[in-house]
Amino acid sequence: MAPGRVLLCSLLLLSLQLGLGWGPGAQGTPVVEGELRGTQRPQLGGRPRRALASPCQLWSLSLPVAELGLGYASEETVTFRYCAGSCPRGARTQHGLTLAWLRGQGRVLGGPCCRPTRYADVAFLDDRHRWQRLPQLSAVACSCG
Repeated sequence: MAPGRVLLCSLLLLSLQLGLGWGPGAQGTPVVEGELRGTQRPQLGGRPRRALASPCQLWSLSLPVAELGLGYASEETVTFRYCAGSCPRGARTQHGLTLAWLRGQGRVLGGPCCRPTRYADVAFLDDRHRWQRLPQLSAVACSCG
């Protein structure tokens, strides 16, 4: 598994363990088109729709750097974007069609997964006043696959 995927999976697992994932107390909100261009600010608070009940889409959390679980000391807050939601079982890609065929034969388990297709780096100033850059930390686009 690629290092970026391991990191992302670890972060998502950590967010679930810390209660930052899906559910009534989650702080994640779906990202609307303008947020990625910086024309709108992410909404904080409120009750988001349950990620698993909605279609695959980009979600956003504002987190203190320390809550990323990567060992950085910083008082800054960053926006962590991730993919979540349901994927139709009949995805019309070659992969989706083959997966459906194999699932029908009982040869594979599961279905298409909501996952990032592009990532963005995130930068912040740590407590020692040094810039830290975290490559491919935040999702930019999502797809079922």
